[in-house]
Amino acid sequence: MSAIAVIGVVLAFPAAFIARRMGLKNVILLSVACLGVGSALGGATADLNVLMASRLLEGVGIGLIGVAAPSCVTIWFPERKRGLALGIWATWVPVGSVAAFNAAPAIAGMFGYQAVFFAIAGVCAVAFLMFALVYKMPPGATGDMGVEGTFKESLKYCRNRRIWILGAVFFLFAFTTIGIMNTYYNTFLETQLGFDAQTASSLSSVIMLLSLIVAPLTGFVSDRLPLGRKYVVGLVMMGMLFLTGWCMFYTGPGAIAVMWFVIVLQGVGGGMCGGSLRPMAPMLMRNTAMGATMAMAIMQFCQNLGSTLGSPVFGALQEALGWNMAGIVLQIPAYVISFVLCLFILPRGKDVKTLDDVPAEEAWPRGF
Repeated sequence: MSAIAVIGVVLAFPAAFIARRMGLKNVILLSVACLGVGSALGGATADLNVLMASRLLEGVGIGLIGVAAPSCVTIWFPERKRGLALGIWATWVPVGSVAAFNAAPAIAGMFGYQAVFFAIAGVCAVAFLMFALVYKMPPGATGDMGVEGTFKESLKYCRNRRIWILGAVFFLFAFTTIGIMNTYYNTFLETQLGFDAQTASSLSSVIMLLSLIVAPLTGFVSDRLPLGRKYVVGLVMMGMLFLTGWCMFYTGPGAIAVMWFVIVLQGVGGGMCGGSLRPMAPMLMRNTAMGATMAMAIMQFCQNLGSTLGSPVFGALQEALGWNMAGIVLQIPAYVISFVLCLFILPRGKDVKTLDDVPAEEAWPRGF
């Protein structure tokens, strides 16, 4: 399960360079092609080694698109509208997950599990054609990507302390939500609460369905908050997820009611991440196209690293401590740390209107 994220860690920063050389649109097309070919390869084999290779190829697609796609959105929208735009874009995960969680078990039941791989490959082919025909660079963009300067010059953005704080939040979020929740919750519902595979997948899809609704709404709200108050959304989000960390894998009396409590809060909290925290990345990079790409590279690196580590670490701890205790030990500290870090991503205060107009490394002590 972690194979697809491992390559995302490796590709995060090269993806920014690749986007700089190839152009954003071409990188998106390449990433979708990798996803489609990787899926088709996975459907054509029963060999574990070949399947692993197909997952790595899919990881190339995820690693590239996670950097290039939000940059494609960022260069089209000014800061005051970017939260809603990226909030809508962030629904790519819940839309795909809701469709897959509900369609994949049915397809596998009728045609065999390998048919799911081929169905996804078909979806990728359609997406490739749609993006190739529809997406255009904004008017006045420089070259194919619309960025300034050289890749070497863009490395200065990595000195921004705030972006690494935001990256740390994404690392912890991905560690718990992608590495633990997305990887193991279906298995928990089947093996511990007794649901069949179809029902377990449908229940998990409710989480993504809620995120699909919440992400753009949160982006809309975040756009209307002053800069010095945007951190509040992150605090609310982490507070909700913190509550789920105590009882995500609970199996005692009232376990079904607790399950729905977890599903609702995970759906709302996860959706708030895409609609509030992700738009902060390009904001921290002074609203330049190359800065936005580097910001997304850092986000992608931290997110994939979190999901890569979360799955095996939880798996090992679950065997040693059991489902519930492993969930508590790993999730509660992660959410507490994330809650605190949310206070330091942006300057705070009702009178804060803009980021400090000085280099980020010098601006760090100011505004707090």
